[in-house]
Amino acid sequence: MIRLPVTLLLTASVLTACVTTDPAYQAVPVMADFETPIMASVGDSADDPAIYVDADGNGFIAATDKQAGLYIYDLDGTQRDFMALGTLNNVDLRNEVMWQGKEHVLLVASNDETNEIVLVLHDPMTGRFWQPDTPTISTGTLSPYGICLGRSGDRGLYVGLTTKAGVFQQYLLDTSGETITGRKLREFSTGTKTEGCVFDDRTAQLYIAEEGGGLYQYSSAPSGEDEPIVLMKAGDFGSKADLEGVTLYADGADGGYLLVSSQGNNSYVAFNLPSHTFAGRFSVVDGEVDGVTTTDGIDVTSMATERFPDGFMVVQDDQDDQSPSEARKRQNLKVIDWRTIQTALNPSE
Repeated sequence: MIRLPVTLLLTASVLTACVTTDPAYQAVPVMADFETPIMASVGDSADDPAIYVDADGNGFIAATDKQAGLYIYDLDGTQRDFMALGTLNNVDLRNEVMWQGKEHVLLVASNDETNEIVLVLHDPMTGRFWQPDTPTISTGTLSPYGICLGRSGDRGLYVGLTTKAGVFQQYLLDTSGETITGRKLREFSTGTKTEGCVFDDRTAQLYIAEEGGGLYQYSSAPSGEDEPIVLMKAGDFGSKADLEGVTLYADGADGGYLLVSSQGNNSYVAFNLPSHTFAGRFSVVDGEVDGVTTTDGIDVTSMATERFPDGFMVVQDDQDDQSPSEARKRQNLKVIDWRTIQTALNPSE
C-alpha cells in the first residue's frame, strides 16, 4: 500500500466525510441469532469477547466484566464458568500455546487499575480453566486498556497493549519456563485514547483503533514501522466516533474481512482483506433478540461449528432490553451467524 503524506490523508478524510450519506455507506440491518445471559454486575460491565473454536467445532466464548472478572460461555451462549479476576477490560486468546510440554489455549486480559496482564490457561482436553501460579505480568507504570494477542512472522507470541493515554506497547511472551513471562520490545504513540487492536498472524500486520481518530495498520514485527497506514478516519464510510473493537474474519492465506465497531452510531464497518477496500457497514437490529447499541468489544471467527458452518461474530451490547431502565443498565453479548453478515456485505451474491 502506498503511504500518503499526512496532509493528503487528512484532505481525503474530509472529502470522504462529506459523502457519508451516500447509500453505499448506509448500514444494512442484520439480526442476532441468540444472546448470552445478562452479566451479574449492574451498570457498565460487559466489554470485550474472545472466541475459541477447535477443528471439531467445539469451543467457548470468553468475555470480560470490567467490574468483576471473566465469563466463559458455551457456543450456544449458556454460561459455563465465571472467574472472579477483578477489573478486567479486554481479553484475547490463542490456541496451540506450548507450556510445560503441553498445548494450551492461552487467554490474556488487561487490568488498567492494577497495571497487569492477567493470564488464564485452558486445557481443551479436560475443559479446565485456571491461572498459573504466577498469574499476572506487571506493565509497570503503563495502564493497559485494550489487549490483543498474536504471532508475528518470526512466530513469536506477542501481547499488544493500548492505553487511554495513546501509547502502544508490545511484549514478547516466554512460555518455556515454569512461569509465563513477558518482555517489552516496542513502544510508540497512537495519538489519543485507543482500545481495540488485533494481530493478523497470517500477514504479520497489526490493526489499532484510535477512538476519536481512526483505524490504523502497522507491521506487527517489533522491529517494524511505527508510522501508521491510515485505513479510515472517524467519520469515514458512514462511521461515527468512538471507534472501539477491532477484529478480523480470516479466509485463506490473507483474505477475509477487517471489522471495527462504530460506537457512535451503533454499527460495524468492514474492509476487504488483503486490499483494505471498504466492504460495507451493518448494524444489529431487533429480531428474536433485541438489537445492539453502543458496542465496545467485538470478535469473529471463521471456524465452523455445527450451527454456524462459516463461523460467527460476537458483539457487546451496551443496553439489554431486559433492563428496566438506564439507571439499572444490564449488559450482555449478541451472537450473529457469519452467513447473515456475509449476505449484508454482498447482497447481490
